[in-house]
Amino acid sequence: MSVKTFTPALHSFASVLVLGLLTVTSAHAEDTAEDTDPSAIVVTGTTEAVGLSLSSRETPQSVTVVDSLRMQEQGLNDISEVMEQIVGIQSNRSSALGTDGTNYTARGFNVKNYLVDGVARPTNIYGFTEDTADMVAYERIEVIRGSAGMMTGTGQPSAAINMIRKRPGTETRASAAATVGSWDLYRLEGDLGGALTSDGHVRARVAGAWQENDTFIDREHVKRHALYGVVETDLAPGTLLTAGVEYQNFRNEAASRGGVPLFFTDGTKTDFGRATNGGANWSEFRRKSVNLFASLAHDFDKNWRLQLDAEHKSGSYDETIGYFFGSAIDKDTGLGGTLYSTRWASDLTLNAVYANLRGSFEALGQEQHVAFVLSHAQFDDDQTPYPGWWNGPAYMNSSINAFEFFENGDYPKPDLTATGGLSGNRIRTSAASGVARLKPIGPLSMIAGGRLTWWRQDSYSQVESGSKVWTPGIREKSVFTPYAGVVVDFNNAISAYASYASVFEPQTQRTVDGDMIAPLEGNTYEAGLKADFLDGKLSASAAVFYMKQDNYALADGPGIFAPDGSSAYHAVSGMKSKGFELEVNGQILPGWLIAGGFANAKATDRDGARQLPQIAKNSFKMFTSYRLPGNLDGLVLGGNLRWQGKTTADGKGPNGETYTQGSLAVVDLMASYRCSQRLSLAVHVDNIFDKKYYSGLFIGSARYGAPRAFTVSLRGAL
Repeated sequence: MSVKTFTPALHSFASVLVLGLLTVTSAHAEDTAEDTDPSAIVVTGTTEAVGLSLSSRETPQSVTVVDSLRMQEQGLNDISEVMEQIVGIQSNRSSALGTDGTNYTARGFNVKNYLVDGVARPTNIYGFTEDTADMVAYERIEVIRGSAGMMTGTGQPSAAINMIRKRPGTETRASAAATVGSWDLYRLEGDLGGALTSDGHVRARVAGAWQENDTFIDREHVKRHALYGVVETDLAPGTLLTAGVEYQNFRNEAASRGGVPLFFTDGTKTDFGRATNGGANWSEFRRKSVNLFASLAHDFDKNWRLQLDAEHKSGSYDETIGYFFGSAIDKDTGLGGTLYSTRWASDLTLNAVYANLRGSFEALGQEQHVAFVLSHAQFDDDQTPYPGWWNGPAYMNSSINAFEFFENGDYPKPDLTATGGLSGNRIRTSAASGVARLKPIGPLSMIAGGRLTWWRQDSYSQVESGSKVWTPGIREKSVFTPYAGVVVDFNNAISAYASYASVFEPQTQRTVDGDMIAPLEGNTYEAGLKADFLDGKLSASAAVFYMKQDNYALADGPGIFAPDGSSAYHAVSGMKSKGFELEVNGQILPGWLIAGGFANAKATDRDGARQLPQIAKNSFKMFTSYRLPGNLDGLVLGGNLRWQGKTTADGKGPNGETYTQGSLAVVDLMASYRCSQRLSLAVHVDNIFDKKYYSGLFIGSARYGAPRAFTVSLRGAL
């Protein structure tokens, strides 16, 4: 596909329900952990990754699901912890949570595509991602690896993270949990749902969480609050009205946007304590959002369904930044780095409406499936300008002693008063899309789909006493994004598949001259095998992939900025990524569950040079839990292994040295005991061998991974 040059913008997401909503069901979807028997789990539910209700084996892409039971078993309370468990996704956390330094990659490319109930968040408007979300509002997290054009329309060819909200059932259920842990962690959460009327036609659910904790980093303190509510009403037979609200509030105090230097100026490696904090005491990162959503669905008969959806999200971020950055410092004086200061703040608004129609019909003696969607969305970004390091020495101190600063975080806060006025962006996008699954013969399925996207972006500036002055952006009309896949069933248990997707991704990065980087564009290919065993209780998959990308944005390096103060980038053509993935998920024996696999991915430029060396080419993740039999069936024991190959920091040391972190493994253990039918106790020990390692490498700097940590949780249910 030839992709025209157009304005940086966002995923045209409003069509994702039909061309993207992924739902994977399991036997315990509405159960609490206390009354769920892990041996009853079925992992071969339906998926709508291509907009049609298909089994996992009928879907020609790689799919991973982490449901609420596993999140409870592993003590996964926020999306960053869940991401650490996904096969093929690697984290590169070079700064504190809540900053732009928490990055994930899949198949050699950055993961930026977040969706909530199939509605995508824009990847190129900062602050819209869900990377600090609390999991109390969500039933499961579903991941499509590779190009997700049928989910998001546009995006990175890495992975799409679809976060599925909780829904009420007809049976009344209530649960509450309290958790305490290392570094003064305290967490309370509750969940209540069920029918509001005797006939069960009106149902509701409410869930909330409160958490505060220090971290292993000195002075760093995290607060998170979440509240969620949803109501469903059966207006008539086959007609369902759903409405809800979700509130998320996150704050990270005295946190750093950077890590610690990897080198001294003589070329030797540093060895700071894991608690070292490169953030000023007044540095903090805030995220807050309120999301209103509604849906009206009607089934005309067993074959056709029309659904109308609307969503309004208002959010904000406010980041007061004071952090040390340096790749090499003097052993004696602590000089060599810089203390950067600024403030970033913006109000964000999302409005979306979309309608989809899908159904099936008989042809060629087989049932054929189709889906269509129309959508429109608008995103507004209203920024308050503040001074920063691009304004000179008052906000960029290169004479700071790193040792003294790391000790206490004391540094005078510069004047971060707003400079006056506003600036921002408005993006409007519409799409029309469709997909069909055709079966010419029994064992063969062919899937073909595509979308037409219309795109418009404008920016504005506003002085304090004046009106907004709009600057038109680049318009794109009817950009076509195709999708194709084929699935062959060898028998009732094993299938082979292949898929192709063309993808483009608007980019907001600028060159050192201030020019916008052209959109990312390219083609992706995937093929693999999928299998179901043990009556659907165990699934396995193997996939190989190849991707070629052009206009990939790479940073010019530290201290190199565009005229607007952002980091400068340049475009690289001929970027390639290839590799393979092996994954297994489900029950291998009664009471014994496993989930995990191996991933290999390598990204290179057109000359074959390795890209993103800070991401390991090989990784392995495996979680397992076992419920003891007989009189000990209330006890569950489990463990988790995360292994990755060697990684290398971007850039060089002061004398040309290369920093390489060897392969490493981190082991977690857990145990839970059902004290009664309604009460359970769980203990988690993360990094039980207290492995010291870097969780993220940047250009000459790094942030440590968490040392050994304990949590104890008490959970009760009605």
